Amino acid sequence: MKILIADDQILIVEDLLDELSTLFPESMCLGTSKPSEIIPMFRKYAFDVVFMDIDLAGKNGIEIAGKILEIKPRTNIIYITGFEKFALESYKTIASAFLVKPISTEMLKRAMDTLRFPVSDITDELLQTHYSGKSIIGAKITKYREEAGMSPQELADAINVAVQTVYRWESGKRIPDIITFMHIAKVLGIDAEKLICF
Repeated sequence: MKILIADDQILIVEDLLDELSTLFPESMCLGTSKPSEIIPMFRKYAFDVVFMDIDLAGKNGIEIAGKILEIKPRTNIIYITGFEKFALESYKTIASAFLVKPISTEMLKRAMDTLRFPVSDITDELLQTHYSGKSIIGAKITKYREEAGMSPQELADAINVAVQTVYRWESGKRIPDIITFMHIAKVLGIDAEKLICF
């Protein structure tokens, strides 16, 4: 996971970098207090999550977030501000969360646990490259579905797809996209990695 912190107060950037690096040690966490660096950094790293101050030394963080979403629409924007009055305006850019300073560890955890676009190291390309053809994933879905005591119809209902779609996955004719894949794992009560490990 790649995380960017953008706040015009360098101490807040440093505090959030320390906190997030501790909470998510496998993640790449970068920060800046200069509004002019945000878009170039985003173009270079295509961050999954951006913590965006709304008032950035006279620059509008909501407008900058809008530009980020034009580049990568599935970016999780988490606004941080000292002013609750910005909350309603911030949701024009489909924010994942809105945090009012000072930001506690619990607030960070809650925001990261409820991202609008779940982040995983498992990509669509990884699934297609390694698991197309013979249904390794399909066999895993069948195995864990049966262990959970669910019928194909019950799994289909739980993830809001047609039962024929579940049959296609389990037979290897189709592979679920990454978001659906994560949803399947959650419904089956397992780590997503279990569905793709040999």
